[in-house]
Amino acid sequence: MKEDQKELFQKLLDESFRKKAALEPGAKVSALVTSSKSDYVFIKVQGAGLSGIIASDEFTEALPKQGETIEAYFLQESSGDQYFTTCLNGDTISKDMVSIAHTAEIPVLGHIISENDAGVEVKLGELTGFCPFSQLDPELKKQNNGVGKRVRFLISEVGNKGKIIVSQKKIADKEREAKISVLKGELKPGMFVTCKVKSVHTFGLIVEADGLTALVPASEATFKKGADLAKDFHPGQVLRAKVLKLDWEEGKHSFTVKDFLKDPWAQNVPFKEGDLVTGTVESVKPFGVFVKLNEQFSGLVPNRETGLQNRIPAAQHFKMGDSVSAFITEVNIGKRQISLSLVKAKEVQERLDYSGYLSEETSSTGSFGAILAKSLNKGQKKG
Repeated sequence: MKEDQKELFQKLLDESFRKKAALEPGAKVSALVTSSKSDYVFIKVQGAGLSGIIASDEFTEALPKQGETIEAYFLQESSGDQYFTTCLNGDTISKDMVSIAHTAEIPVLGHIISENDAGVEVKLGELTGFCPFSQLDPELKKQNNGVGKRVRFLISEVGNKGKIIVSQKKIADKEREAKISVLKGELKPGMFVTCKVKSVHTFGLIVEADGLTALVPASEATFKKGADLAKDFHPGQVLRAKVLKLDWEEGKHSFTVKDFLKDPWAQNVPFKEGDLVTGTVESVKPFGVFVKLNEQFSGLVPNRETGLQNRIPAAQHFKMGDSVSAFITEVNIGKRQISLSLVKAKEVQERLDYSGYLSEETSSTGSFGAILAKSLNKGQKKG
């Protein structure tokens, strides 16, 4: 039994040495973080039985946590220690390592020091590289082309005379693809996300959440009818949104931000059937006229309720901004619709005028006139 254990131990030891010897400089590995210290992050290469260290200053945002899995690249063995890297920087960026980084696509940390007509100059340790504008990520271009910033690059080309061409866009695209790959497995319709507004359009908002670009349609950005989104939203604004639809094949995704806005229809609607109100023409459609009642509510006057003769297009009579008096015929909270009539409003107004005339002559007003007067007063207060 002892001989069997000795042979097994020797076999495992030989296998360990074989795997160690197989790690050439630049070899990419998946590693488990065993601990993080101020000077080094200690890792264990998965499937190789090999331990190593990574300089802590490579992690500019936060040190990885114990148990976290990261991707790393083998650098060298020195004094019995196995050195790895996630991103070459400082003294580790030598001419030899630049060549390895080019072949193995190891990220390098560069300092953008200046720009010219074609691109930006990048300091790579003691070396200098160049990044064409076409190889800068659009988000970095917005930030003064990144001049003064330290960002990660991939080596695109190493010329015969030592000229180094780098790409920041390639690594930004890789990071974005990695994030989206994770999102594909985690994100589902109905989930809530934090996103940032990239641009504002009449048709909606283009937003980004963890590298995922999506559309918030105008109808899902506000409860206001015919709202000017540019007045309520701006690029860079952070929003909470709910995922409506995910289409990974077409790359078309849609969110809504309505869940985080106050729904006026969920509150007490300040209008009811029988009210006489004043509003402004918001738009004219082939089927009728939309009238804005206040900032949250609009109503529709169907063509038959405009008072116009048949075959006379409403657009010939009504213009945006026109003030009109309308009678509310229906408030449908379920459908979020308010129906209006200009014909009935005219009838009510005429009867009110008539009952007013009678009251002057006889000092009395019929009950119907009193009801109409009360309705009118309410409508005028709300208008």
